[in-house]
Amino acid sequence: MTGAQRPDGVDVGLPRLAKALFACRVAFFDANDSHWDPAPGSAAAADAAALPSPDPRLDQPAGTSGFDLITEAVSSYLLVASGHLGGLAALHAAGEVVFPPGMLVRAVLENCARAMWILGDETSTPQDRLARAYLEDLLSAEEGKKNAGRLGPKNGDGHVQAAAAFKRLRNDVVALFPGATLEELNKGQLAGETLLRPEACVMWMYDFLHARTGSSIDARTGQGVYGFLSNMTHPTLYPVRQLREWHPAADHDGHMQSRLVVDVDYLERQASAAVVAFYNALSYVMNYYGWPRDAHDRLTAALDRFLPGTFLPK
Repeated sequence: MTGAQRPDGVDVGLPRLAKALFACRVAFFDANDSHWDPAPGSAAAADAAALPSPDPRLDQPAGTSGFDLITEAVSSYLLVASGHLGGLAALHAAGEVVFPPGMLVRAVLENCARAMWILGDETSTPQDRLARAYLEDLLSAEEGKKNAGRLGPKNGDGHVQAAAAFKRLRNDVVALFPGATLEELNKGQLAGETLLRPEACVMWMYDFLHARTGSSIDARTGQGVYGFLSNMTHPTLYPVRQLREWHPAADHDGHMQSRLVVDVDYLERQASAAVVAFYNALSYVMNYYGWPRDAHDRLTAALDRFLPGTFLPK
């Protein structure tokens, strides 16, 4: 048995996929021409009126509050997703597409799902969205506190400051949401909302899009997509085995030699998973803020050119 050779055929179509992926990153920044301000009459404008920032119910908010917290969380997750799409574009342009893309596609799905989950569906109220944003903020603060304590001493400045920030934020949440308890917050629950784990949030996104747009991917299939991408991220044997072909070595000495085989269809399906998730998430966010559709229309045109036939709900 010898080492795997460079896979055949990976350079075919890669520039086209790279352009599709990069177009998503460009669209995110083009959409930001509105500076994340809600357009008059939009759902976001109604939320901003109902949830003024800083939140007047708090004397000294621990951080971003009110409608600005919703915007900060949603914009951050879309920013991260667009950055990963830029990374995917760079990988495709460089031809490094056998193993690295899977983990970035997974990250794109997770961040797009988070942005959409915070906004919720048409039945969600401003208070529902605020509760989801605070659940995300609490998780972030808790993770920051936990890892500061692991990276340094518990009495070190980093951990002490992170722990104090988490406590202040948690106190704000208890003050803002009558009936909120520390027991519920420790379970990721607030005002009837429950923070979803990454897999469950991606499943929620696919189920939401399946019901809303008629997408062919429902929650169960989305779970399979996410599971496969997770196996490409964490050490798992079967994904690489599926890519490997064996044949007799050229020296005819009885050894078998492996070759990795990746075709463009496989790469396109993987890239499309990231592109479609981002396309829909960006569209949903833009609709919520009531922004002009120019940036999204340009993205549609680019994807029609570089990923023709991809199911992209309008």
